[in-house]
Parts: sequence; C-alpha cells; structure tokens
Amino acid sequence: MSGTFGYDDLRADTVRQVAKLMAAAAVTAPKSGGQLFLQGKHLFIETVVVDDHALLGRLAEWMRARGAERRERIWFRDAEVAEAVDAVLFVGLADWYPPNYDCGACGYATCAEFLHATAELRRDSDELEFAGPHCNLRDIDLGIAVGSAAKTAALHSIDCRCQTRIAVAARKLGVIRADVAVALSLSLTHKAVGFDRRFPEVDFDALDLPSTGVLPTGAEGGARQEGIRNRQQPRHPLRSED
Repeated sequence: MSGTFGYDDLRADTVRQVAKLMAAAAVTAPKSGGQLFLQGKHLFIETVVVDDHALLGRLAEWMRARGAERRERIWFRDAEVAEAVDAVLFVGLADWYPPNYDCGACGYATCAEFLHATAELRRDSDELEFAGPHCNLRDIDLGIAVGSAAKTAALHSIDCRCQTRIAVAARKLGVIRADVAVALSLSLTHKAVGFDRRFPEVDFDALDLPSTGVLPTGAEGGARQEGIRNRQQPRHPLRSED
C-alpha cells in the first residue's frame, strides 16, 4: 500500500473508525439481566454514528430553536460544538425491557407493576425531550455503555465530550429511536473543540426561530446563571400539599 495521508483524510478516517470501536464497546458493556440475552431477547442499546456535516448542521439549527424556546444560552453553545466536531456517536435506550430483577429501585415491588403503573406517563411523554420513565437498572446500563464508549475514545486519543442536548435534537429529528440517549461528540484537533468554549450572547426577544413543539418552555423572567439556564414552565399546574 503506497501513498500519503493528509491531515484531513487522516482526521475523518480515524474518527470514523474509533466511533465504530466505541459503538462496539457500548454494545458489549455489562448489562443487568444478561441471562435474558441468552434466551434470545433483543439488544436495547442503540448506537448511531453521524459524521455528515450537513446533518450536524440540521441538529445545530434545531438546538438553537429549542434554546430560544427554553430561553437558555447553553443550547446555542452546544449548537456551535455540533457544527465544529468531526462526528457524534449516539448511545441510547431503544425498545428496552426490564431485567425482571424486581429490585424495587423504581418504587414498585415488581417490574410488571412498574410497567403497568407508568404506561400512561410514557405515552404522555411524547411531547417532552426524552420519553420516560425508565427502569433504573436500564438507565445504569446506559451509563455503563456510555462510559465504556468514552473509555475507548480516550484509549485512541480522540477528544470526546458527553452531551445530552444534541441527543435530544437527534431524537426529535428521527436520527435515533432511543427514549433517552447520550451523545459523544468526537474530534481530532490540536485542541478539543468543546474545551473552554464561551457562551454566546443571545437576545431571546429578538429571535425569530421556528417552534420545535417540545415541552417544557422557558418562564418569562426566569433567567439563571446570566441566561445560561432558565426556569421552565410546568406542563400541569403544581399543587401544594395540604
């Protein structure tokens, strides 16, 4: 094999290959109720790699629209990161099922009781950023999978940043199916693109961005941390306990 590799080719090919190895690490990470896989149950860890910059740009546009609704500058900062990285690996819970451990961590005595009692909540969560509630052990499984993927990035010297807001965008735009997911933003640069990135100044009242149709939305006058965060409006009026 002859020829030379320029930086741009090396950068794209290397990040793509490491993203695949990270996905493998996420899939093979330890999971609760592993005996169910031996009985033929399907994989519930979804992994999707996006390295198309046009699609990353669409995700960034959605994030800015969402940030305008929530009146939070942090969404605009993360949108800039989405446009600057080389690729994003999404790791999430899709078509999950409980481990039939009946551990009680969800507050219910059995997995069957939890699924029955929370079915309506899951149906009503379509208009929210993520769908839920989930089995606590499955959320732990997701965390282990994300940690395994991030470890793989570190072993191969690829800058990796774990994020949630771009995962919301991917879910709402149909890039991923997961109920809840974490995005691992990847870059091969002399300095990590997400390191020490400043929050942009945003005039929320002057913005004219499309609605995402997602809840919650920001409460007027609820700015926190100089607009980085904002208090959100509840979907249903909160009732005080007597």
